[in-house]
Parts: sequence; structure tokens; C-alpha cells
Amino acid sequence: MFPTLMSKTFFILSSSLALCYIGAYLVISYFRRAYKQGAKFVTEKLNKYGQQDLVVNPNLLKKIFWPVLIINTLCFIGLMFTRNSFPLNMVMMGLFTLTDGITLGIVLISIDENLAIKVAWLTAIITLFAGNIGLYSKIDFTFLSGILFWSLIALIIVTFFRIFISIKGTTRKVIASIGILIFVGYLLYDFNNIKKLKKLKNFNNWNTALDCSIDIYLDIINLFLQLLDLLSDD
Repeated sequence: MFPTLMSKTFFILSSSLALCYIGAYLVISYFRRAYKQGAKFVTEKLNKYGQQDLVVNPNLLKKIFWPVLIINTLCFIGLMFTRNSFPLNMVMMGLFTLTDGITLGIVLISIDENLAIKVAWLTAIITLFAGNIGLYSKIDFTFLSGILFWSLIALIIVTFFRIFISIKGTTRKVIASIGILIFVGYLLYDFNNIKKLKKLKNFNNWNTALDCSIDIYLDIINLFLQLLDLLSDD
């Protein structure tokens, strides 16, 4: 049914993104339903485009977010330990991406859930563009490996400090723009890697496809978050 490495990879990737979407959708739908039912922990305001933007009690969001994040992290660790154990690795990938979607839904609610569609479209367009270049151009993007690694380390450090220091305005948007460039670079690199692996018959298996899909899935989700950061209000 999925004879090539690429078909296996895109099946896992599309399934993972679908589960992530379901997780986010469930969260947003829950709070929208709670608002309609008159729950005290959720109110509304209008964003700059005149759209309804739900405002959920931040203490409640924290109580939900941190346990889900811990579960999501444990699922990812479990995925790393089982990544070569088919089909358990697929089950762990499903659990990881579903809980990832729930955390993403909470993030969207805390910022502005109306941005989800716009950011998702931008992410899809950029991913398709970078993916086609990585897969079909004659450029070998291996040279990006070191640059991307150290750039990612720097971004992680800056993101860690943002937990304690509020960074707003132009500085925040510059950081988000740099983050976008980093993950576009990773998309080019990871799609280019599939191009190389698909030529080798020994790598045409579900474990390799899972490894490739994990890399691209993380690129896409992080690109989504950076775009969300860039487009959101301070």
C-alpha cells in the first residue's frame, strides 16, 4: 500500500498533523462551548480585526497547560525510546502528536485562536515551497547542518530567557523572524535528506519513515509557533 519511503513518510506525517489538529480543535471547541454556556472562567473581547477572541482565566490555563505539557514530554521521550520498535513507535507518535495538539490549542487560546487558520495556511505554503526545493532541486543542503544546529541552540537559549524576561515589540518580532528562517532551513535540510534516503533500498522501511516524519513534523510545528509569535499582538 505504501511501497516507497516517501509514501510511508508522508502517510505518517499527514496522520500526525491530523492528530495534532484534532487535539487543538478539541481544546478550542471546549472553551467556545463553555463560553456559550455562560461559564465564568471564559469571557470574550474583540481583536483588532473585530473578531471574537476568547479570554480564559490564566490560572486555569496554567493548571491545564503544565500537566498536558509534562504528558506530552513523556510521550516524546517514550517515542525516542521506542522509535525502532514497530508498531509501538507508531502508537507513541500518535500519543505525542495528539497531546502536542492539545498544548498548541491552549497556546492559541491564550494568544488569539482566530490566528490559527491564517498561521496554518502560511505554514502549509512555506512547507510546500521548502519541501519542493529540498526534494527536487539539485542543491545539497548538508552544508546547513552546523549552521542550523548552533542557530537552534541560540534560539532555545533566548526562548528560555523569555520565560523570565518579557520581550515585546520589534525585538520579539525579530526573534520570531530568525526562528522562522531556522525552521525553513531545517525543512530544506530534512526534505533533502529524504531525497537521499529514498534512493537506498535498505532505508525503505517504517522505522526510517518514522524518523523522517518526526523531523519534518517538529519543523512544521515550530515554524507554526514562530509564525504565531510574529503575527500575534504584544
